[in-house]
Amino acid sequence: MKTINELIEMMTIEEKAALLAGTEFWKTNKIPRLSIPAMYMTDGPCGLRKQGEKADHLGLNSSEETTSFPTGATAASSWNVANVRKMGQAIAQECHHFGVNMLLGPAVNIKRNPRCGRNFEYFSEDPYLSGEFGAAFVEGVQGEGIGVSVKHFAVNNNENYRFMGDSIVDERALREIYLKAFETIVKRTQPTTVMCAYNKVNGTYCAENKKLLTDILRTEWGFTGAVVSDWGAVSDRIAGVVAGMDLEMPGDCRYFRKSIIEAVGNGELSEQDLNAAVRNILQLIQRTSGVKQGIGFDKDAHHQLSGEIAADSAVLMKNNGSLPLKGKQEYLIIGDLFENMRYQGAGSSLINPAKLTTPKAAFAERKIAYQFVRGYRESEIEPEEAFEKEALAYAEQYDTILFFGGQTDYTESEGYDRENIRLPANQLSLLEKLAKLKKTIIFVMFGGSPVELPFERDVAAILNMYLPGQAGGLAVTQLLFGDRSPSGKLAETWMETYADVPFGDDYVTQKNELYKESIYVGYRYFDKQFGKGVKYPFGYGLSYTEFEYANIAVTTHGNKVTASCLVTNIGEYEGAEVVQLYVAHRDSEVFKAEKELRAFAKVNLKPGEQARVSMDFDRADLAYYHVSEKKWVVENGHYDILIAASSQDIRLSETFVVEGEEDIPCPYKPETLPSYYNPERLTELDNAEFETLLGNALPQEENTGILTMDSRLDELRRSFIGRIFYHAVVGVGKKQFKRSQQLPEGAERDMERKNGMFLMKMMPNNSIRSMSVSSSGRFDYHVAKGLIEMINGRLFRGFQSIFKKDRLPPLPKDTKRL
Repeated sequence: MKTINELIEMMTIEEKAALLAGTEFWKTNKIPRLSIPAMYMTDGPCGLRKQGEKADHLGLNSSEETTSFPTGATAASSWNVANVRKMGQAIAQECHHFGVNMLLGPAVNIKRNPRCGRNFEYFSEDPYLSGEFGAAFVEGVQGEGIGVSVKHFAVNNNENYRFMGDSIVDERALREIYLKAFETIVKRTQPTTVMCAYNKVNGTYCAENKKLLTDILRTEWGFTGAVVSDWGAVSDRIAGVVAGMDLEMPGDCRYFRKSIIEAVGNGELSEQDLNAAVRNILQLIQRTSGVKQGIGFDKDAHHQLSGEIAADSAVLMKNNGSLPLKGKQEYLIIGDLFENMRYQGAGSSLINPAKLTTPKAAFAERKIAYQFVRGYRESEIEPEEAFEKEALAYAEQYDTILFFGGQTDYTESEGYDRENIRLPANQLSLLEKLAKLKKTIIFVMFGGSPVELPFERDVAAILNMYLPGQAGGLAVTQLLFGDRSPSGKLAETWMETYADVPFGDDYVTQKNELYKESIYVGYRYFDKQFGKGVKYPFGYGLSYTEFEYANIAVTTHGNKVTASCLVTNIGEYEGAEVVQLYVAHRDSEVFKAEKELRAFAKVNLKPGEQARVSMDFDRADLAYYHVSEKKWVVENGHYDILIAASSQDIRLSETFVVEGEEDIPCPYKPETLPSYYNPERLTELDNAEFETLLGNALPQEENTGILTMDSRLDELRRSFIGRIFYHAVVGVGKKQFKRSQQLPEGAERDMERKNGMFLMKMMPNNSIRSMSVSSSGRFDYHVAKGLIEMINGRLFRGFQSIFKKDRLPPLPKDTKRL
């Protein structure tokens, strides 16, 4: 077998250019002449989505039957990294069976704003927690010999402008909030690949951002794997190779392949840079070559694991004693999600489940007596009088009502951001009317991110299942009837209303997304508001039992700080408690969060049982990023260790002193950054103060009137030809949606309707460039460029581009071996 160096020496420039791009949507290009095989990669972060011949990256076409595990938002609420590691192992086993070399996950972006349509896929608003779960997932997958792609690198926090948006963020927030989880994963697990995001960061696309891909990722963190583009994320292929972006996906873009060959020929791209990318891809192929296709996997065991994680992750947000349900009685169940449980998100992570246990199926298996009325249709948004009347009539006859509700695929999805954080109007209307009956209402909630809860005072209990995966019904039933006590805790803040979100009104209103809040994301912001605006804080979750904390002890050994305490189950049920360790710096000269999560532990205790829980962190974890010195700095001073049941429920505290660190002057002046030093007034800051923090002027959005390859499709409507193209593209979704209306109620109608709605909402946010680059050659780049010329009124140049033919050698995958 030839070495990688030998293969590089033997490869032609044309073969190298081919290897730097994918083919057939999910594969790398094989080179039979040199016996270099193709490798196969596919989604996703909460289960394997292996498609057949009709491939797409949007979850529209069918896929193999695999296990749908709880989404990232759900799993993080378990605060149980061991189970997420097991999930990674299970998904990797399914990868082996279906011949998949690399899994496109985990997704570790920060939940900056609750309206982000893809938040269901991400772990947390906290970078430490995100890093811990991301690392555990990677360890599970890679431990089974399957590759991963940690995504989306970086600062990718909205969907409406994900293809062309520019995230304007200060260096400290970039390092401490948005890159930290990636740094943890890279340094701890050395992942096979990192996937660069679509968006720009401070003016440069991630796919050609040398600072991110080389200076930070490789030089600072020591990453040795390959960088893969998100599907259609490449803008300038040559700049990408120079910056350290190795593999362009999904590939089959003749324009990019030709540009590499020509750039090497004219000296624009050095063969050294080209070979560096080739080497990374060859190492990737080699590292993921041990796939054992067809070995099978235990569907029942994976189903049980999915259910275990779902039950471990569910958050009991309110309970006046109505749960667990006691005694044998007939219950009234209202809500379409009882039968049509929402158990996963929509988009590229959509799984075709091998098994599915809905609440209805689980209730039937336990022979629970109930009367079901629909109340609302999950496929609709507005109230429907007939369904409401039926539900209210039955509600008069029952004392206890189980209401199954939450967000649906029509209100939350990859590809577009939520318009608000309210539940669908049909559910809110029915809940308001039910509340007037003064019945005991238990709200079982599904969804991937926070919602406003105006009815919270009117219900007796709220059990938040998030998106629980294919065994969600099993988990719901176990929790409702007390087979186990809820033990999930929120990995994100639930605010009172969207108006409480800092700079929420500015979110996705323009291409330049200004991260004015800097480090004050999630609880880091709300803690500074003295809890104002918080419905349920970060780290919060109830149980059927109670836990008592006592006897804190703090010790230091070299650079390691260890804190422990006694936790006692003083209630009547067995249960698990998530013990959280936060650190607060009392006398910092730098603006900082009130406190930050630095460790946690989950302990299961029987009634009356006691355990000493120990947690530790490194002294280096106390550092902030010094923007002038360009390094991490630990300040001397007094630090409080806070042992807590949530970010706002501090049970124990102890102070320790840090001494002997280098005394480096603070890089900030409070008088020039008053809002950051007094963040209770943060939302009052102006652009001038944000520019002071950034260290440069804000970029101005160009408004030349000229449309480009990176313009959003909805912008193209300014021209006649653009309107035709826009309506042709979006019309595909409209036709599919309209066609669904003619179908009888059932699975086919729902799927057609959801796919149509998805395309209608997502496509206006796309760009012609991304459409072309993600089309696997079906929408040629020259055609896309020609179309833009014509939209701008340059018809002749447009026709020239459309009919231009590239002279390119064939791909090497069909040539003969030596």
